[in-house]
Amino acid sequence: MAKQYITLVASLPYLPPFEKAERSPITRLRLEQRLHILEPEDARQLALAEALVSWRLSLAKPKTDKEMVLRCRAALQEINQPALHEFVEFRIDQQTILAALRQRNDQFESSFLEQVTGASRWAGFIASHWDSPDFQLATVYPWIPEARSYIEANDASGLDRLMMRIIWQRLSRIAEGNRFGFEAVFAFVFKWDILQAWLARDAEKAKSRFQELIKEVKHDS
Repeated sequence: MAKQYITLVASLPYLPPFEKAERSPITRLRLEQRLHILEPEDARQLALAEALVSWRLSLAKPKTDKEMVLRCRAALQEINQPALHEFVEFRIDQQTILAALRQRNDQFESSFLEQVTGASRWAGFIASHWDSPDFQLATVYPWIPEARSYIEANDASGLDRLMMRIIWQRLSRIAEGNRFGFEAVFAFVFKWDILQAWLARDAEKAKSRFQELIKEVKHDS
C-alpha cells in the first residue's frame, strides 16, 4: 500500500494557499479519478469524514441538533484511522464552539448545548462556563477571542477566513506527519475543499459587485 499511496500523492498538484489562489489546480472529477487508488476502507472513511465536516458539505446541516449528535456519533465510531479521527473530532469541537458563541451572541441560551452533549467533548464544559467570555477555552483554542469578535461584529467573511486558515494550518501539520501516506491524501482533499469554497465565495462577491456596477451605470444614464 505504501507504494500505491506514494504514486497517488505524487500525482496530486500543488495547492496554493487558499487566500492567494486564483483558480483550482484540479477539478473534483480529476481528483476523484486519482482517489480511486485508495484502499476501499480508507475511501469509505474519507467519505464519512467529508460528509460530516467538509467545508462545503457541512453546509447541508441536519434538521435538528439531535440528528447532528447521532450523525457525529455514528461517523466517529466508524472512522478508526487515528489521524482522520482526530481531525474530525477537531472540526466537531470547532463547530460546537462556534455554535455556542453564536447562541450567546443572540442572548439566547437554549437547550442547544444539552442536546449536543456527546457530539463534542467540550459541550458540557461550555455549558458549565456559559458566562465566561471564551468559555474558559481560550488557552486550548487561542482563536476563540478573534472568532468571538467577528461574530459580535456580524463579520461572516472575517470569521470564515479565520476558520479556513486554522483548518488549513492543521491539515498542513497532518500532511507533514506522513508525506506519502493516507494522512497526506486526506489533508489534500480537505484543503482542496477549503480552496473551492473560498473561490466560490469570491466568485459570488465578484458577481454581486458586477451587478452593482451595472445598476450604477443604468442609474447614471
